[in-house]
Amino acid sequence: MIQNTFSFIDGISESSEKKIKEAGIENWQQFLDNHHELDCLPKSKLDKIKTELFFAQQAHEEKDISYFKNKLKEREHWKLKDLGKIAYVDIETTGLSRWSHQITTIGIYDGEEPKVYIQGKDLHEAYEKLKEFDIVVTFNGKQFDMPFIEHHGNYKYDVIHLDLRFLLKELGHSGGLKNIELQLGISRPEDVANVNGFEAVRLWKKYKQGDLQALEKLIKYNIEDIVNLKDLLEYYISEKLKH
Repeated sequence: MIQNTFSFIDGISESSEKKIKEAGIENWQQFLDNHHELDCLPKSKLDKIKTELFFAQQAHEEKDISYFKNKLKEREHWKLKDLGKIAYVDIETTGLSRWSHQITTIGIYDGEEPKVYIQGKDLHEAYEKLKEFDIVVTFNGKQFDMPFIEHHGNYKYDVIHLDLRFLLKELGHSGGLKNIELQLGISRPEDVANVNGFEAVRLWKKYKQGDLQALEKLIKYNIEDIVNLKDLLEYYISEKLKH
């Protein structure tokens, strides 16, 4: 997707990119093959794009995601999805304040296998696992999940953060995660379909009182959260690529 973008180049606005696309140029290679025939932009800008694409191609080959992260507008970071290692992340907690409440579970989905880390067992491993990723995908994670994780893990993650709460709002989808899932026809197993954050707190309390089935249900709920994030991101990208 990044190879279909020119607006990361300093001085090339979205309107300039639109002119390039209207001239029939859809990607970097098409530009490099045909730039000498273009008259949609001043020659100085066309020469600048040609020069910058040389460095961009090198960065792309090396999967240097930081090169593009620093050049793209944050709202265009989704275009880097194919360039880095992605973690779909969701946490459950004992409450809403990262200063006075604790993380009970951290769910991490790498796109192939979901894993839920549990307080008192292996939660510390989640903090280390997240260091392996270039991109994190959450729902409202900029305000909740990642600040909680960074506070309790005592570590600031230098990652691209795609928060689907705000991305999907661009497409007219608002409300909570499960409400948006219903809007898009994404269903959950019946036994966790009605579980929410408040119920997750209650399930954790029941587990701490010895109810192992409560923990199993909490884990299943957490897994649904992270697995569905992948479907929602793919939906968002497919809609953006239509425009």
